[in-house]
Formats: sequence, structure tokens, C-alpha cells
Amino acid sequence: MKKVVLIVLTCLAVMAAGGVIALRVIAAKGTSRSKNVSQKSAQALQTKIDAIKKTADAPGHKRGSSQAELSEDELESYVLYSLKEDIPGQIDSIDVKLAPDIVSAATQITFTSNATGNALADALVGGTHNLFLKGKLVGHEGRGKFDLQEIQVDGIPVPNVLIQALIKRYVKPKYPEVDLNEPFDLPWEIQEIKLEQGKATVVY
Repeated sequence: MKKVVLIVLTCLAVMAAGGVIALRVIAAKGTSRSKNVSQKSAQALQTKIDAIKKTADAPGHKRGSSQAELSEDELESYVLYSLKEDIPGQIDSIDVKLAPDIVSAATQITFTSNATGNALADALVGGTHNLFLKGKLVGHEGRGKFDLQEIQVDGIPVPNVLIQALIKRYVKPKYPEVDLNEPFDLPWEIQEIKLEQGKATVVY
């Protein structure tokens, strides 16, 4: 159980650092399931993010008048190619699923022998693990809410009470803004996030 706790802790730190894209997203199914996962797809998402950021600073832009559609392929590609330097482990594969108000991700992640900087923790966490995350994400009128529904490490369900305790003890001191129970301001003047089957629409 100690090994599962340490893996969860490390993965929660990854989630906090990456900011859940979700939009607070992110986290096996061997290899990525789509042939469209590529550097090009990652760049396509980056271009959309840059456009949203730029519009937020444009004085003449009417909030809620523009929208961008994000695909599962783009989200997977962004994690694999654009976030790899920000994640302490190596993402071997990721399978993002979008459904109405629901985002889930099945990831195979490999931690090196010095992933945490703590020799004992590294000995337990090191190696390849499967992480599954699922939650409800809604965004409306500039505010978002992410409710974590399920997390598994190597097929073992992790109770939410343990996740909350780990966040409070280890994640919040470094990332005090992280709170899975509280709504949050959507970045870059985003007004709404609509999750549908296979896609997410961002209204800004």
C-alpha cells in the first residue's frame, strides 16, 4: 500500500504542476490508440491556446463570441510532446476520453530512479506504472469545477479520502491554489468549457 500511496502522491504532483487541463487534465493501454497523436497535433493545440491567450488581451473582443474545439488526439499529443519536460516521469502512452461533462485519462508512466529526490521514495515509485484518472469537469460563466471521481494505480482503486489527505499534506504546501473541492477561475477569460463525446469546446 505504501508503494501505491507514493505513486499517487507523485502523480498528484504531476497533476498540480500541469494544472489539470482541463483544463486541469491530466493521466494504460499499451500505446496511444490513435494514429493522429503527433507533434503536429500538439502544435495545433498550442496554436489554439495561443489564440485564446491573445484574444484575452484584445480590448475589442466580446467575451463568449469565439470558440475553439479540442480533440482527444490533440490533448494526448500535447501531453506526450509539449508537457514532457514539465512531468517528472516519462509518459509512455496516454488515452484521453471525453464524454458529456466527463474527462478520463489512462496513462502508462515510467519514473526514473531519482524521480522524487528521496532515495526511499524513488526505490518504491521507480519503474513503470499504469495510472487512471476520471472526473467531472464543467465550466460556465468564467468558473470551472473539477470533481475527481476515480483514480487507480496499477489497477488498484485509491479512495478519495486518501487522495484528499495526500493533497493537503504534500501538494498544497507547494501548490496552495490546488483544491479539488472548490470552483476555480477559468484562465484567459474563457467563459465556458463544454465536454461532449470525443471533443471539448472552449468558449472565450
